[in-house]
Amino acid sequence: MGFWRGTEDIPKIDSEAADGLLGTEGSTAYQVHEIERHFHVEERWWGAVAVPDEDANVIEANVDRPFAAVSGANAWGAAIPILGTADDPVNLGGIYFDPHRIMIVDMDENNDVWRIRFIWGTGTSGEAIAANQCTEVMIDSMVSKVKDIGGSPVEMRCPRIPVGYKMWCQVWNEAADTLSFFYGVHGYPG
Repeated sequence: MGFWRGTEDIPKIDSEAADGLLGTEGSTAYQVHEIERHFHVEERWWGAVAVPDEDANVIEANVDRPFAAVSGANAWGAAIPILGTADDPVNLGGIYFDPHRIMIVDMDENNDVWRIRFIWGTGTSGEAIAANQCTEVMIDSMVSKVKDIGGSPVEMRCPRIPVGYKMWCQVWNEAADTLSFFYGVHGYPG
């Protein structure tokens, strides 16, 4: 059953078959399915491995070794690896992922605004930034002190990224301070 326009019966969108994320990218069915998967897909949380292996293996499911990024003095600090090419941030068989949330567990300075940037790509962090393969979030540590909010996760916005890409993080505040965090990802089969 649809609606009537002239001499033809136009089917409603909810009665049409759809291939979801395996269908035509950008179609309404594709977008609806992507939103549905984003809200109802598994989430995995990651911390740092004890001994990272350069760009290959840097994540581990743990609660005692957060990543630690150091800010520049009123500038971006060095990009630290938070996902290597050999790391699998989602269940085996996942093709894409998106960094979804970051949980800050410690910060040197509780009186600053912080900028946090996630970067992704296949080359270097500098090349990825130049290609605009990055996303940012800001927090006001006066409003959301770690001890006051109890480590509540902060939402991130990011496109789906192919498994096998590397990721880095940079932070920026007024001084050369350290921000410690874990991050969570969503995985997608296609």
